[in-house]
Amino acid sequence: MLGSLKEVLKKEATQFGFSDLRFISAKPLLESEKLFHEWRDKGYAAEMSYMTRVEPINARPEFLLKSAKTLLVFTADYYSPVPARPSLDYGRVASYAVGKDYHKVLRKKIQELALHSEAFRNLVAQSRFFTDAVPLLEKSFAVKAGLGFQGKNTLLISKKSGSYKFIAELITDLEFEPDSEESEHNSIYEAGKNAENGIVQPSLCAKCTRCIDACPTGALDDPYFLDARKCISYWTIENRGEIPEGMKKGIGEWVFGCDLCQEVCPYNRKASTLDMYVQVKTATQGTISKLVFREFNPEAGVGHWLYLPLVLSLDRSTFEKYFFKACEESGEKRLLDYAHKEIFKLRDRNSEFGEITDGLKNFSRKDFDELLDKIFFFKFGETPLSRSKRKGLIRNALIVTENSLGEKSLEMMEHLLASRLNAH
Repeated sequence: MLGSLKEVLKKEATQFGFSDLRFISAKPLLESEKLFHEWRDKGYAAEMSYMTRVEPINARPEFLLKSAKTLLVFTADYYSPVPARPSLDYGRVASYAVGKDYHKVLRKKIQELALHSEAFRNLVAQSRFFTDAVPLLEKSFAVKAGLGFQGKNTLLISKKSGSYKFIAELITDLEFEPDSEESEHNSIYEAGKNAENGIVQPSLCAKCTRCIDACPTGALDDPYFLDARKCISYWTIENRGEIPEGMKKGIGEWVFGCDLCQEVCPYNRKASTLDMYVQVKTATQGTISKLVFREFNPEAGVGHWLYLPLVLSLDRSTFEKYFFKACEESGEKRLLDYAHKEIFKLRDRNSEFGEITDGLKNFSRKDFDELLDKIFFFKFGETPLSRSKRKGLIRNALIVTENSLGEKSLEMMEHLLASRLNAH
């Protein structure tokens, strides 16, 4: 009975828009756990404290669901072509972040799938869902499920469709027959011996070092182990402090995340021509290609290029002089309207206490920061860029501006830095 249910679930998941669904045992991945400890012991986790807990749950699904029997591993594609840089006043956004926040989108998709499918509705009631929300070794479980191999850039790579994929899991106490399972590390070492079964398996990366060579900061110098201390994505997303001087030049044009190790991967040459796009007939544009989950389209979020003057204007020292102009230049009418409403609300609130404020500079520091944070989250709150928070994204934009020397953003950078200097 569960065998036929499994086939129904697979069919409905792929018809709904997921690129694949595989079933594997929820047994712990002990060899992957050893490699995770090795990675962590080398200091490669940087300041990510959730990766350095004394008793990590990373390879053990039973820590998330005591009666776990089966993992359902989903993949969803997110590739979209990158247009040319509009000007030096724009910073690049990693492909996974150009649309809506995938954590929220994939959870919503599972909920929608449950509404449309009785089979999934019953399953979800007995399961827990995750997508990069807990420190589970998702790529290792995906490899075990046969969804791809783990490359020298540490990403899950499908031989057919590349690495531009999100991974999500349902952990259930139902015991499904596993799909044909791979060894845990079918590519962790170039000729790595799997300690579980003694089989020697060559890496599908072979002698290729394109990703290692492409990384400007040396984060992949130890193949198959990403050193977060040298990773552009870590410093522009996870890090909450200042970025070391030695990293800044390597960040280049990346204002949030980095795709360099994916862009050069030979397995991604076909990424734009595979199942991640469907042909959609429209009344005005004829037949066009769209991502299966439209929430990952650039049009749904910030896109591949972010206007740096807009980001730099979200500081107390630059807001009044530059924000409204930056909104007009980048076509941010909704953001502009929202900002005006919030400013008037703040003025009305202050006037109740007899503090009629004509200029924004008369707002208290607390009120001004609250206003700027609201505007930031109105623009970025539904996207992955909210993770860096307002000050982190401004920090990133300053570095990209210094690297690129865009005329408009450079003027704002000088204004912002001068005000900070005067404040001290």
